[in-house]
Formats: sequence, C-alpha cells, structure tokens
Amino acid sequence: MSDDRVQATATSVRILEGIVELDGEAGVTELSTHLSLAKSTVYKHLNTLQTTGVVVQRGDRYRIGLKTLEFGGYAQRHDGIYETARPEIESMARKSGELANLMFEEGGRGVYVHTARGDDAVDLDTQTGRRVHLHATGLGKAILATLDDERVRTIIDRHGLPEVTPHTITDEEALFEELAAIRSAGVAYDREECVPGMACIARPLSTPGPRPAAISITGPVSRITADETESEARQLVEQTGNVIELNLTE
Repeated sequence: MSDDRVQATATSVRILEGIVELDGEAGVTELSTHLSLAKSTVYKHLNTLQTTGVVVQRGDRYRIGLKTLEFGGYAQRHDGIYETARPEIESMARKSGELANLMFEEGGRGVYVHTARGDDAVDLDTQTGRRVHLHATGLGKAILATLDDERVRTIIDRHGLPEVTPHTITDEEALFEELAAIRSAGVAYDREECVPGMACIARPLSTPGPRPAAISITGPVSRITADETESEARQLVEQTGNVIELNLTE
C-alpha cells in the first residue's frame, strides 16, 4: 500500500505542535531538543513558516502567527454549528457563573471550539483549539455516546485509554458501560476524570451534519455536584442543547 504523505509537511506541523507544547513560544534549540530534530531542520521549517505568516519571529523566539486564525475561523464556521451555538454557550456561562464549552470531535480527539466564562469560572486550560482524549472528559464521553461501537473501538485502538487522573476510565468494558448510561440519561458527567477537583455536566448535540459535537458546564466539584446546583446545571445544559438543535433545524 503506497504512502502519499509528504514528510516535510508532517515535520512542519510537528514543529507547530511543538511551539504550542512549549507554552506558545520557543527558540530553534529548544524546539530541536523537544522534538528530537536537527537544529538545521527546525530552522529551515521555521523560516518557511515565517514567510507565509504561520509563525512570527521575535528576536530568537518563534510563536504561532495570526494567519492561523484565518484557517481556524473557516474550520469553526464551515457547517454553521459554531455560529449557532456560540451565543447560547455564552448565555449558559452567564446564567451558571461557570465555564461553558463547545467541543467537536476530529480525528478521534475532542477539540475545544468555544469557551465562555461566567463570573465565578475557574481558570482552566480550555482555550480554543485544545485537543483532549474523548474518554477523559464529560464532553468527550457525550460525543462518544453518539457514535456506534465500531467507531468507538476504532478511536480506542488509535488513541488508547490513557489515565489522565486517578479517576479516568481506562478500561474498555467500563467505558462502554458508561456510554450506555449516557445514551439512556442523555447527559454525561466528568467527576475529576480530566482535572483534579473539577467536574462537568455535558450533553451531546444532534446536528444536521456529520461533525459530532457536545456542550458542557464545568466547575469545581464542590459546586457542580452539590444536589441543588447539579440539578440546575443539568437543566441549563439540557435547555441550551434543545435551543441550539432547534436553531440548527430552522
């Protein structure tokens, strides 16, 4: 079977990922060490990426350029889900006071597409574009619950079920049991499975296109799992999902 991948392109993408992994800014030597690539290779790729605006240079440091926002904007908007969901996600954040999120599945990973902060929201690393394992988040499990078992197994074979915290589900049978419960209840929970001390309530979205999506409210376990707060948060997530789905069909 032939392999049509262009290695140079793959290397450029890996260098961009390396910059992100190194807190968004890095020098040639730092990237070379981090990626186990020759410094000459890293420099040549960075020079090419700079001429296209994909990275920018400040002194001897490189960071992701604003050109990537143009690509990201098209990726967000191409099927209308983001533009429809965004105002509802922001409304959900205001009403709950917590973090409200929209996630898409791509390549078997979860991608944060939009995050809005309420007045009491905790500062978490959920910036737009961040990729996470689906099995370790409420959003991701909500998305997995919309997929057939064969597709879920394909994702597990590709990405595994790594332990993110001591509470993460790492057993395939246990995950499928959880997905069955999510399909029955219509919502998914994350109780410190991705970030210690944090919990979320998530709901999958029924979308007209092929891109799986989910929404959630995220906050400290002490607030999200309290009986009254959990009931209110779950109701808000369900209502917001209903509004988004209704607007998507209009």
